[in-house]
Parts: sequence; C-alpha cells; structure tokens
Amino acid sequence: MNTPGRFVHRVLPAIAGFAFVIGSIAHPVMAQKAKPQQAETMQAPLPVTPFGPRVKPPRAASGVPAAPRKPLAEVIAEYGIWRVKCEQPPAPAKGGAKAGKKVCYVQATQRDPKLKNVTLSIFIFKVKGKGPDGKVRSVYMIDMRAPLGVYLPTGIGLEIDGKPVSRAPFLSCNPIFCDSMAETRKETIDRLKKGKKAKFIYYAAPGRGLPLVFDLKGFSAAMKKLDEVSK
Repeated sequence: MNTPGRFVHRVLPAIAGFAFVIGSIAHPVMAQKAKPQQAETMQAPLPVTPFGPRVKPPRAASGVPAAPRKPLAEVIAEYGIWRVKCEQPPAPAKGGAKAGKKVCYVQATQRDPKLKNVTLSIFIFKVKGKGPDGKVRSVYMIDMRAPLGVYLPTGIGLEIDGKPVSRAPFLSCNPIFCDSMAETRKETIDRLKKGKKAKFIYYAAPGRGLPLVFDLKGFSAAMKKLDEVSK
C-alpha cells in the first residue's frame, strides 16, 4: 500500500530550493504580532482531514555562511489576484556549484480591510519525486503563511464556496510568520479551479476565527500556466 507521507519526504530535496528562494518573502504586517481581535467565528467546525501528509521543513545546517541576497521574483503571468512567479536560486557561495533549478509557483495574498494584522500569503508549487513504488509522480504543495500571534493548535481551515474542505496544521514559526505546508490533493485543486470563492480561516484564540476570502477567478488559468513552466 502506498504511503503518502514517505513520498513527501522523498520530494523534500526538490522543495528545499523553493523554501530557500522565497524564505524571506513576507509582508510588513507579518513582522508584527497579531493581537487577538474580535472577528468572525466559523459557523461550523471544519473536518480535521489535512490537505495532505504533514511535511517537516528541512533543517538548516549549523555554521553555514549567510546566503547571498535573494533575487526578486519574475512575474510570468497574472490572473486576477493570482500571480505566476519564477525565481532562480543563487549559486552556493563556495565550491563553484551552479545555481539551482528555476523555481516557479502561484502566489496570492489577502489582507483583512479592517484588521490590518490579519493577512495570509498562499504559495502553490509543483514538484516531482519517486513514490514508495518507485514511480515518478507530480504533486502540488501549498505553503500558507500567517502572521505571528495565531492560535496554532487549530491550524488553517479551507472552505470552497461555503463548503468545508479540509484543514492543515501549522508546522513552525520564525520571527516573521507562522508556516503551514502540505501536499494538496488533485481533487482539492480541481474544486478550487471550478469554485468562485475560497475562504482560509486561522484563529486568534479558540472560537475566534479570522477568515480571509480569496477570489478564485483566474486560479484555473494560473495553475495551467504553472503546469507549463514547471515541465
């Protein structure tokens, strides 16, 4: 029987380049701790089925010199709020190694118009790796970045057109944001492509949801472009 978790660990080397390149992407409001504020509470609890297997971010090696300044992302295409971006990871400072393979992803950010500290950045990218059966597969990974001060145990929930879909856990926090990364199943991507609104919900405290709505107009076209540039 295939074990999805093992497959995700097999593709971690491919993900590492992505995490390295966009590791410093954050919005100014993310650098501030989000204070608990009154916000919309979810009307119904979401199922605890995650987007996909839990993924552990790669550990940073000790004693590694500071990385060179990261290049700005090149916007390949833009569809509504969804942008397709590509970046070229810089070559290692020593050893004469070549720069890593170009990394492309779909990105969108939403902020609450009234609560300035409430924001969420979404990154979706495509990676290939060998599954437990030895066959090469392509999977979509979603990286969701929320401000500091979020209530970690509930993770981030997803609703599409008002219907609960799934929930993904927070994996770690750094001095700028808290990160949730998971494999996204094909059926979830297909629902996003066909949907009109996606609501991502994280919490300031138990029962105090902070929902952010993403307009899905242009999402399907953005994912099609991502498939083209990720070949």
